[in-house]
Amino acid sequence: MLRAPICRLNQRMASTSLLVLFLLAVFTTDVHSEDLEVLKGSTAVLTPDHKGRSIISISWKHGGDLAAEWFGGSPTFYRSFKDRCSLNTETGELTINDVRLEHSGVYTPEINNRILTDIRLQVLSPVPKPSILFNCNSEQTLCTLTCVFNKTHDLGDVQVFWILDDGSVKEGSVLSITKETKEKTFICRLKNPVSSESSNDLINPLWSNRALIISLAVLIPCIILISIGVLVYRYRSKENS
Repeated sequence: MLRAPICRLNQRMASTSLLVLFLLAVFTTDVHSEDLEVLKGSTAVLTPDHKGRSIISISWKHGGDLAAEWFGGSPTFYRSFKDRCSLNTETGELTINDVRLEHSGVYTPEINNRILTDIRLQVLSPVPKPSILFNCNSEQTLCTLTCVFNKTHDLGDVQVFWILDDGSVKEGSVLSITKETKEKTFICRLKNPVSSESSNDLINPLWSNRALIISLAVLIPCIILISIGVLVYRYRSKENS
């Protein structure tokens, strides 16, 4: 007597479970995100991972705020995205021209009421031109070279390395050299994901000091000899007169 109601109850529960699974598949947000790094002032193209049927609605959120949306007709853009964005209604791509630092953040696309994979946009400034400072010991046998620049958060991850005469590279902002170091010049180079910049050449300070010592060692005896020669010439000139 109770089998029929129980069967109908099981069928309703099964139908409800299938509906819940379907809704989760449609509306669940992908927890993963894609990363995109662009240079300040350039163009960023955000491409959603949409596949399948034709698009009838699009929205893009920057953080929790709407950046753009389209439900037919012309797209609508909000806040700082006005007059600098375009939206491809066939692919869902959002293009941001002349990107600013404030445009960094997480973008969430929603197409046909389905939330897609987040895109994490990082807008970076170009690295500045570095300079090289050096400090040598009093014996002129060891020098420490330091690559210096103004480090700000909008540069992102900056790599610092040295370019030597033979084209080889040494990483790090500090380089130690000795009088046995063969390189004549040193260049410090900065690089972040969107730009790179090099310092002016620095002549090996130990080589330049060595050259100065050698020059003085040759010049001083010459000056002494010339002075002696002048004195002898004047003395003989006086005797002859």
